[in-house]
Formats: sequence, C-alpha cells, structure tokens
Amino acid sequence: MSVLRVGEIFGSTETDRLITMESTNNISVVGTLAHNRLSRMTIPQGTTAQRPSSPQAGHIRINTDADKNYVEIYDGTTWYRASGTSAGTVGTQASPVTNTGQLAGQPSGLYWIQPPGQTSYEMYVDMTRNGGGWVLCAHVRTSTCQDHMTNNSVRISGTTGPRTTDTSTTKMADAWIQALVNGSSYNGSTRYWMEATGFNKDVFIDSTATVDLLASASNNNPRTRVSNQYQGSLSDRGPNTGTRGFGDHHTSGGTYFAWGRHPESGNNCGFREDSLGASNGYLWVK
Repeated sequence: MSVLRVGEIFGSTETDRLITMESTNNISVVGTLAHNRLSRMTIPQGTTAQRPSSPQAGHIRINTDADKNYVEIYDGTTWYRASGTSAGTVGTQASPVTNTGQLAGQPSGLYWIQPPGQTSYEMYVDMTRNGGGWVLCAHVRTSTCQDHMTNNSVRISGTTGPRTTDTSTTKMADAWIQALVNGSSYNGSTRYWMEATGFNKDVFIDSTATVDLLASASNNNPRTRVSNQYQGSLSDRGPNTGTRGFGDHHTSGGTYFAWGRHPESGNNCGFREDSLGASNGYLWVK
C-alpha cells in the first residue's frame, strides 16, 4: 500500500479542478475531513435496487425511489432514513410507532406502523399535506375495477403496505385500518381522506365514521358526512344504499364522490360518482 503525505491537493484547471479516481479505488481518511463552509459534497444516489451489493456500516446515499427520496445510512444490518429528528429510531422495524402523532418532525416517507393488536407494516406516510400524519391505506386503481370494495386486504405482500407507485389496487384490511384509527392521537374532525387523482378532487370524511369498505355507507351515517376541505364544514349527504364505504356517489352533482357504488353491477370501477365516472385514487387515514 502506498502512502502520500501532502499539505494540499489541487485539481487541474484542465479538468475544472476535478480529481477523479477509478471506481475500484478508495481513499481512507484517518483523522478529520473538513470542508470550507461555502463548499459542498455530492453523495451517491440511486434506487433501492441500486444499493451497494455489499454495504458497510456508515455508508450513506440518497434513495431516489418515488416513495422515498431521502438520505439513508447503513448501520451494518439495515438501511435507515437519515433525515428527521433521530436517524433510525422512529418508526423502524425494530421500533414501530402505533400512530403517526409519534412521527412529529419527520419527513414524508416509509415508516413501520403497528396499530394496537395488529401486525406491523412498512407504510407510506405523508407528513406534509393537510397537517401531515396521513397513512396510505389504499391505492385504488380502475384497472382492477372493484377489487377495493372488500373488508380484506388486497395485494399486500409480506409486511409492505400500499405504495403510490402501485399499478393494481392495493389495500390494507379494514380491521387494520380501524385499529389504526382506534389508536390514533388525532382529535380533529376529518381523519379520512379520499384523494381522486382522475377527478382532481378531495373528499374528507367525518372522524367518527367506522371502517367498512364493503358495506353500504348509509349503514353508518358519519361515513356520508363529507367535506372537500381538511377539517372543513361537513355536509350530510344521506345517499342511497348503493354508496359503499365512504362518501356519496349521486346526490351532489359531482361535488363529492364515493369509495364505490353498486358492486352488484360488476363494472363500477374505482372511486365513483354518477356524473364524473370513475377515478384512480388514494385512501389516507390518520
């Protein structure tokens, strides 16, 4: 092994002061590597699939997956999110949270959540919009039509929850969602949020509603008390028995929409509203 002892190293003006090493070479710094306060350092970035095949403790990189996009550190066993109040200590597999109130100060991203009495899952949480703390509990896709109108989980693989990048409907079981609600620290008026990406509309549902994403919404009146705004004034729609889960499929002229409508027809795909048609979308819960 060669040792080079110098006071300063400068890159050539011919390479715009850039010093390049072969990819198979390494520099080991024993001591302190200091940067001028006006300088910067570019760290590696790539998708989860592009992580180093043999990482070592202390490796740091930017994960560019659509549902991540954060700095992560390898601790010798697992890759952990490096942003937020404490890297690797909040919402990890080893230490899941029971509700998103415990994620205060953290960025949007993947967190392990274990509602009371339920299995822990790695869930995507939106910590930015509408007060933050929203767990993605379902990604509804019209391409898989009425798959979301069920009390069961849909296409949940292992302990991985729904993702915004899913191309087929994915959904947590109603029992898991209800347990998340039961253990929540949120005390506002609209804990459920249906985001219809095709309609470009939001429907927020009364926090007192219970979770049954197959039965008629009219079985539990709070499921039909809705607003287009987070914690906004609630409108009691009182739809007919054809509206399933949450919302209203026919009384508002397109102001609101429903989780589903008339599953007996067999072709009412995705989020539905009689005048708007069908839409892909997300169910967020906190």
